[in-house]
Amino acid sequence: MTTVSRRVLISAPRDSVRRYLSDLREIANYDPKVEEIVLGEAPDGAGATASGRFLGLPWSGTFRFEASPDGGYRGVMVSGPLRGMESRVAVRSVVGGTVVENVETYDLPFLLKPLSLFLRAWLASALESKLGAVKEGAEALNRRLQLQSLDV
Repeated sequence: MTTVSRRVLISAPRDSVRRYLSDLREIANYDPKVEEIVLGEAPDGAGATASGRFLGLPWSGTFRFEASPDGGYRGVMVSGPLRGMESRVAVRSVVGGTVVENVETYDLPFLLKPLSLFLRAWLASALESKLGAVKEGAEALNRRLQLQSLDV
């Protein structure tokens, strides 16, 4: 198993961050590995079909998503090119905003094991980009919500 994790401080209240993360369609806007996501319903949580590029190679898979009590989510690949993949996004209020932590775990095929150091670095870079985009998106949503409250 290959696991990478990163966290980011977002200058927005937890409720705005939770609201941004609750729209799973936004994953295609913030995860560099995902180019398209189509939501559907699954009996044990929200289901989605996603596609994109992993190390430059096209991929597609089906995921089951579960909302977590803190406002984040857990996404698990139920079918796709990997034996297993899970992404956990956790949300925590702190002084000055909200911390979002993302932990991704990959069960890579045997043939990719020799490349694990390179893969870990690439995945860490992708996770940094992902959380940077989450920060921008959540802060932009918070600004829009603040402006809307002024108009009322």
